[in-house]
Amino acid sequence: MRIENRRLPCLCGSWHLGGLLLVTGSIALVLIVFEITFRVKDALYPVELSPIVEPHPQRGWQARTRYHFSGMKRDASNREYAVEIITDENGFRVFGDLDADACRVFCIGDSFTFAEDADQSETYYAVAGKILDLNMFAYGAQGYGTLQEYLVLEEWLDRIKPDIVVWQFCRNDFINNSVELTRQSAKGQCHVDQPYLSEDGVIEYLNPGHGPLCRLLKHIPSRLFYSLAYRMDNQNGIPAMEHTIENTVERQGLEYPPFRRAVAATDRIFAMVRDRCGDIPVIAFNADSREPYASAFTQICTKHTLPEIRDISRAIEAAVRTGETVYAGDGLHWNGAGHTLCGKLLAEALRPLCSK
Repeated sequence: MRIENRRLPCLCGSWHLGGLLLVTGSIALVLIVFEITFRVKDALYPVELSPIVEPHPQRGWQARTRYHFSGMKRDASNREYAVEIITDENGFRVFGDLDADACRVFCIGDSFTFAEDADQSETYYAVAGKILDLNMFAYGAQGYGTLQEYLVLEEWLDRIKPDIVVWQFCRNDFINNSVELTRQSAKGQCHVDQPYLSEDGVIEYLNPGHGPLCRLLKHIPSRLFYSLAYRMDNQNGIPAMEHTIENTVERQGLEYPPFRRAVAATDRIFAMVRDRCGDIPVIAFNADSREPYASAFTQICTKHTLPEIRDISRAIEAAVRTGETVYAGDGLHWNGAGHTLCGKLLAEALRPLCSK
C-alpha cells in the first residue's frame, strides 16, 4: 500500500496576525479606558486655582465673581481683625455709578488691588474715594501680570469711561510677564494657559507648567498623554525658595538676560496701555521699592510719561521702621492700615487731576 505524505496547510502566518491584532486591540482598549478615566476625572474634579480666583478664557483666570468673605484675619503682628470682602458679578471689588457726575477713577492691579486682607471700607481705593468723593472702580486679581491687567483695561475702558486710570504695580509683575522666569519661581505659579506678549507684539497663550514633553504633545488631544507628559515635565516640582529665580534676578539685575527680556516685555505692555488710554491720564505706583525691580519700573514710567507715586512704597517702609503694623499675616500684602496709608497718598496725587 502506498502512503502519501500530505502537508497540512501552515496557519502560522494567520496565528501571528491574529495574535498581533489581539495584542494591539488590548492595548488600544486599555488606553481608551484610561483616556475616559482621565477625562471623567477632569470633568468631575476640575483644578481649583484658588478660593479667590476662577478660570477666564482670555486672561487665564479672573477674580472670583460674586465672592463674599466675612471673618477674621491676622496681621503681621498676629493680631486678629475683622474683614469683609465682596466682589460683584464681574469680579470688581468696587464698581461705581456709571451715571454719576463725580470724577471717575479706574484702579487696576494684582493681589494688592484685590486686597484680600483689607475690609471693603479700608482698601486704598475706598480710602482715596472717600477723601475726594470720587466715583471709584477697582479690579485686581491674585497673580496677575501686566498683560492680564491690560486685558482688563481693554475690556472695561470704553464701558467705564474713566477720567483717570490708576495702575498698581508690584515687583513680581516682571516675573509674571515672563514665562521663562515664572517657571523658575518658587513664589507663585499658576499652571494654566495664560497670555504673554511675544517680542513681535503678539499675544500668545503659554502654560508655565509645560516643559518640552507637554510642548511636544500639545497637538495630541489626549488627556492621558498630557497628564503623563505634565508629570514628567514637573517631576522636580516647584523650585525651593533657596533656588527661586528671584535670587538670581536680585543679584544680577539687568545683567541677567531673562530679566532684561522681562523688562522689555513689560515696557511693550505699558506702551500698549499708554496708547489705549489716549488722552486719559494714567498714574502708577509700585507697591514696594525692592531692587532691581523698582528702578526698572521707574524707567518704564518715565519713558511712557506715566506719573509715578513713589511716596507710597516709601511711606510703607517708613511705617514699618517706626513699628507700625501695615502688613497682613503673609508679611507681603497690606492690612487695612497699609491700605489706608496708600489711599491717603493716592488721594493727594489724584486731587489736582480730579479738580480739572
